[in-house]
Amino acid sequence: MKDIAVYGAGGFGRETAWLIQEINQAADTWNLVGFFDDGEKRGAVIEGLPVLGGMTELNATTETIDVVVAIADPATRKKVVTSITNRKISFPQVVHPTARLGSPSNKFGRGCIITAGVILTTGISVGEFSIINLATTVGHDSRLSDYCSVMPQCSISGNVLFGEEVFVGAGARILQGITLGEKSVIGAGAVVTKSFPASSRLIGVPAQHVPSAS
Repeated sequence: MKDIAVYGAGGFGRETAWLIQEINQAADTWNLVGFFDDGEKRGAVIEGLPVLGGMTELNATTETIDVVVAIADPATRKKVVTSITNRKISFPQVVHPTARLGSPSNKFGRGCIITAGVILTTGISVGEFSIINLATTVGHDSRLSDYCSVMPQCSISGNVLFGEEVFVGAGARILQGITLGEKSVIGAGAVVTKSFPASSRLIGVPAQHVPSAS
């Protein structure tokens, strides 16, 4: 089994550690060695796993290791990934055993995380370092670009397109054929009924753009 570590020891990081343990219960795949997190003290123990250090220690390691970047915020996740310069590091896809990945033609980028209960159908593309969280469904011919985050129990209909770094809050619904521009944020429970450009902030039913606070 290859060593794997989780970058990020917060709530989603701990959930991702559990996900890896679930994968290993189904079939021995990885040796989970601990967390990397700049906000935690090196040597601390979280959920029975050690904190191995932060970015400095990760970039200095001489051992080959898989790393899953488990940070929900797309911009922060992208910043972490682009800061990892160590060529010993690989970024695997991490998929819970209960996730249904749909057609063999579906495509998944490196570093993506697919959690428990997710259902995908056909013609779907999930970009690098994207997250699809618990019990979310994704319809046919949808495309999620790199660094997207879809929170639990969302419904994404067919022919939906997300630009990079889109964040979809828990329980949101995205209707058929909609495009959301990069860095858009969809609030929890929102129902998106039309397309919106980049950096939109959407809330409500139907979802409407809310300008950022100045």
